[in-house]
Amino acid sequence: MIPSVREVLGLPVVAAGAPRVVSGSTHLDRRVRWVHISESADLTDLLEGGELVLTTGLPLAGGPQEAARYLRMLAEQQVAGLVVELGTRLQELPGQLGPLADSLELPVVVLADEIRFVEVTQQVHRLIVADRYEELEFARTAHEVFTSLNIARASTADIVARASQILGAPLVLEDLNHRVLASCSAGHSTACLLDQWPERSRLDQGRTSEERWTTVPVGFGDERWGRLVLPEPGTASARGAARARMVLERAAQSLQLHRMLQREQDALVLQALGGLLDDLVGGRVTDGSEALARAGALGLAPGARYVPLVARMPERTDTDALGQGEADRRLLTSVRQAVAGGEHTALVSLRRAGTVALVLSCPAADAVEAALEGVCTGVEEQLAGRAYGRTRWVAGTAAASADLVAAARGLREAEHVAEVALSLPGSGKRLHRSTDVRLRGLMALLRGDHRVQAFAEAEIGTLLDHDARTGHRTLELLRTYLECSGSKTLTAQRTGLSRPTLYSRLRTVERILGVSLESAESRASLHAALMVVDAAAD
Repeated sequence: MIPSVREVLGLPVVAAGAPRVVSGSTHLDRRVRWVHISESADLTDLLEGGELVLTTGLPLAGGPQEAARYLRMLAEQQVAGLVVELGTRLQELPGQLGPLADSLELPVVVLADEIRFVEVTQQVHRLIVADRYEELEFARTAHEVFTSLNIARASTADIVARASQILGAPLVLEDLNHRVLASCSAGHSTACLLDQWPERSRLDQGRTSEERWTTVPVGFGDERWGRLVLPEPGTASARGAARARMVLERAAQSLQLHRMLQREQDALVLQALGGLLDDLVGGRVTDGSEALARAGALGLAPGARYVPLVARMPERTDTDALGQGEADRRLLTSVRQAVAGGEHTALVSLRRAGTVALVLSCPAADAVEAALEGVCTGVEEQLAGRAYGRTRWVAGTAAASADLVAAARGLREAEHVAEVALSLPGSGKRLHRSTDVRLRGLMALLRGDHRVQAFAEAEIGTLLDHDARTGHRTLELLRTYLECSGSKTLTAQRTGLSRPTLYSRLRTVERILGVSLESAESRASLHAALMVVDAAAD
């Protein structure tokens, strides 16, 4: 650690000179960047600030005015302090210099006994070099840690956890809507760390720079999609702040690389897994006879109708890749066993993390609904019977077809429906169709897109900030007003507010948002932004 003036005075080689602080006693915690031995009266071009100047007193022996000029020059150069050895040039320090040095906030120390200045420089510089080496070693260790994580293609949770361990402090990764994507409590209470996180994160942006949390954005330019947050006000030292920012920046780089690799990996998985389903969905197989022949070779029995079905469960954000893989295998096994248990056949594929797609063969046209319900019931029983507890999952389907190729292409719609249904408020319903999801479903599907998040933040972010800062429920009033299709009469009835009060509060909403609520397009835009925020909260 870089020593302070106080710590230098405590070194045995300096303590042997019986040091006595003459002035600037409240500034002895200044850090000593270097030690400079000089008897010159003008060091203007020789100093850069932070030096501890050692002298036998020659610059102070030219009279009161010269001594005062010398102290002012040192103060202008922002030195850490001045140490004067008495006995050789001076027997005592001129009396008027003490008050002057105090006014200049310059620590001045006199030594009653002679010491070896060269030993002081050696010992202090050794401490400074050791500190620099420690910083380099810390940076090297952090570099190796994140390089290893990058090579191993570590998960988001692993990257956040390792960064938190390096810093020994809680760490949170949030998206643009302040929703927590991953976190590590570092031995603290996770419940306390994440309690009312979106509101606390918004409030932090209004604090002073000294009180604000340490944050680093994740993503580049317009593609920024989140930020890493150390939820602690300030740091213990400048070095601690520099270390924290360096680690967060390296972690942010690893998270961005992971995101880029994950996208590539997903594309490769979509090509590698699924075999025939990939060819059918991708349009590489368009001939019905070829599709039936290849499907029959894979065990699909001919049917009067073929039904696309996608089972979907949330991706795991609290575990590593092995944990996600286990969840995927669990869902895939449950689907296959449910199909076999109902004495059906199907083409089944793990499409991506948390998503299993299948084309189900039904022997009769009127057996489609029964087959779908049977498979969904079987999946529910299989998941519940594996001692995993109640697992959240949904299924989406599209129109059945007598053509296997057409049914397989319906998997896109079925997957869309399942993805949206997973984000809708839970009703206990497992099987969903396109008629069950509309605009709210689209917003739920797109809620993870940073551009949609940026849109929602631009539309109602100022109102959310206002409510977080004041504790008002202005957003709920806007929600009610929009649900009433802009009817002030109906809004007043639902809220119980008088007309004058309602009009005043709606004007406040318009002022905060900077838009007119009388515009149908404006109301539609605000309603869509509310749907994005609601979907992110689910």
